[in-house]
Amino acid sequence: MTICIGGICEGGSSIVLATDTMLTNQGLSIQFEQPARKMTRLSDACVALTAGDALAHTELFTTAQADIAKLKAPSVLEIVDRVKYCYQVTRKREIQERILNPRGFPGFREFYEAQRVLIPDIALAIQTEIERYDYGLEILIAGVSEGKAHIYGVSDPGTSKPFDAVGFHAIGSGLPHAINTMIARGWHHALPLEDGLVVVYEAKKMAEKAPGVGSTITDISIIIASGIMDVPRERIPQLHQSYEKWVRKESDWRQRVTEILDELGVRAK
Repeated sequence: MTICIGGICEGGSSIVLATDTMLTNQGLSIQFEQPARKMTRLSDACVALTAGDALAHTELFTTAQADIAKLKAPSVLEIVDRVKYCYQVTRKREIQERILNPRGFPGFREFYEAQRVLIPDIALAIQTEIERYDYGLEILIAGVSEGKAHIYGVSDPGTSKPFDAVGFHAIGSGLPHAINTMIARGWHHALPLEDGLVVVYEAKKMAEKAPGVGSTITDISIIIASGIMDVPRERIPQLHQSYEKWVRKESDWRQRVTEILDELGVRAK
């Protein structure tokens, strides 16, 4: 119940990201917006955005960040591989605790060994429950390595899919609205960074029409080869004004956006 959006632009060298700040937990039946940003930094030029259970990613990213820190100048693909591995391990541990342990099996090995003596219907029911178990977490990984921008999606049971060819991706309940906006605006890799900012902003605003997407705070970040730049929240109203001018096709819409990029140290073209 959230929205996380990423789009590759500026000739395939930069990424614009946008999220809300909505947190949900199905087990506790809670949903609220909070001030912390939802982007987890995995390296100097790579971040992870999450949709799903707000508590599911904590242990996963703690382990992944420790593993990634051991790598020297990791590529985005290497980071994705580490996140996938940690996803699989964390999911497997949760299955063990929630499905196997309550039935008296210390782990997977003991369960599979016991299948020889279990009633077939019981063994099949447990196996089906294991295979259908949903960890409840989607991850959007965006980063730049060797001058090229990359976007990956990681989802249950710990598999990844690249979205570089498409050039954008979104996760969360606002996905349909965001993706339709990116498509309608003709998103492509060559899009200038200024245009990318307003289109991603529009995609986030459209996603707010979906249930569970926060509208109080919009966070936007930019990733280039030299690092990650967060657009200050106090600049978002100015971005909104530029967006409105862009929609009305007023010629001076770009001026304020360029000023924001200059303040961040991003040389817009």
